Amino acid sequence: MRGFLMLVICSFFVVSFVKNPDLEEDKYELSLTAKGCHFQVMVNEKMILDSKSYQLVTKNVNINKELTDSGEQKIDIKMIRISREMPLKTTQAYVNLKLEKISGDSTVLIKEVKLPTFPYDEDESQPHSIGGSIEFEKKSKSLSE
Repeated sequence: MRGFLMLVICSFFVVSFVKNPDLEEDKYELSLTAKGCHFQVMVNEKMILDSKSYQLVTKNVNINKELTDSGEQKIDIKMIRISREMPLKTTQAYVNLKLEKISGDSTVLIKEVKLPTFPYDEDESQPHSIGGSIEFEKKSKSLSE
């Protein structure tokens, strides 16, 4: 019985001090806030979000799976009218997209894109869509780190 107890205690200590691989890897997270529009978000030409809403929508998405191992990364955001008959001003449309890099306990804002409609408020022929993009470089971790 005493040997079994020692084995359990030793196992506890071994498991407690093993590094968690999820904590080592940097996480890239998109935070989206949108209202009154149809929005689409693409990461490296792969659609990850495609939705429409008259109400306020907030989403957080981990995009690590869509990123390549290293090099240039591109995130495209597009805000489209919900209906052809309703201009973006009528639905008070906007999209805010924020890209953050989470490393352990710290969070770094990489870039934020805001797609407002106010520049087009007085324009009679409002655009059917407004877009933006985020480009950044992801550096691969070397084995020596």
